Formats: sequence, structure tokens, C-alpha cells
Amino acid sequence: MQRLSPGQRWVVGLGVFAIVLLVVGLVAVITTVHASGWCLVASNGSEQTWEGCQTDDSGIVWGGVLAVIGLLHLGLTGLAGALVWTATPSIGPAAAGTTTDGRRRTRVQVFAVGDLRSRSTQNRVLGRTFRGVEDTLPGWREEDGTVRPGEPDDDVAGAVLSLEDWQLTALERHLGPTFHRVEAATASGARVWIFTPVV
Repeated sequence: MQRLSPGQRWVVGLGVFAIVLLVVGLVAVITTVHASGWCLVASNGSEQTWEGCQTDDSGIVWGGVLAVIGLLHLGLTGLAGALVWTATPSIGPAAAGTTTDGRRRTRVQVFAVGDLRSRSTQNRVLGRTFRGVEDTLPGWREEDGTVRPGEPDDDVAGAVLSLEDWQLTALERHLGPTFHRVEAATASGARVWIFTPVV
């Protein structure tokens, strides 16, 4: 099973919080109702006198409020969860070589430099972190964390990441229209996509 994306972790956390609110509220209501009842006020030998007890009913009120908030929170979490789950990768295991909707899984190689090598960016944009294979890109130079065409004796150090097609799409969306994708060869001979600023 794949790791949960950050968005999916938030949904799970909010769902657990909503369930805790609901359970605590229901427990408060049940214990308050169970504690009220009849109290023994007098006992004279074999005769006993029982009356309704005056108890603090605030547990019913606060428990009810917590239970209602828990139910509302659970409903909103379900709605948000449906949106987040469809916008982020699924945690359900897919058959080997296929995506969760049954399509053939394709992998692409991307040359990463700068911010794309940071764990936080990878988690946020690609749904998980990548180890990558260290390599260099001849004929290119790095400037301000981006790869740009260079002289034949220039080279850029980076890492080759093996991404699924949906991750490549997510990366393109993250970079926006100011970058375009170009295919190149690394020093080790790997064919990779690089993202370079549009000029």
C-alpha cells in the first residue's frame, strides 16, 4: 500500500477528530442519563421511600452539543475527503503495472535540481519523496535553481527521479506556463525530461 499524501493525511486526521468528538459527546449523554433516576430518601425497617433524584443535567446538554458538532464535522470531513481523495493519489493498492483505475502505469525519468530535490517539495507536489539517482547533465547550466541551456563544456549536477505519469502532470501544473519540458541525455546515458524556463 502506498503512503498517504499530505492531503489524505489531513482528511484522515480530521475524520478521527470528528469521531472522537462524537464518541465523547455520546458517552457524556449516556452517563448523565444513566446517573439520573430514583433515590432512596427514607427507610423505616421494611418500608422504603423513593423519589426522583435532582441531578445535574448539564452533561446531557454538553454531550449533545459535542455529539452534534462531531456529526457536522464528520459530514464536512466526508465532503472535503471526497474532493481531496479525487485530487490526490489513491492509497488503495493497484495491480502490478496498472493504476487504480486499471490503466497501464507508465514511468518517466525527470532530472531534478534545486527545489525539486527537497523532500517537502516532493511530498507536496508529487505525493511522496524520492531518493533519485545522482547524475550530471552535460551542455546545461544551473541558474537560480533552474536548468538552462549552456556551453558544451558546462554540466549540471542533479538527480534522476523515476515518476509516474500523473506525477509528471502534477509537476507541470506546479511549475506553470513559465516552464516547458525538454528531453535530454544525462552523462550516464539516461533519457530524461528537464524543465527549463520559457524564453
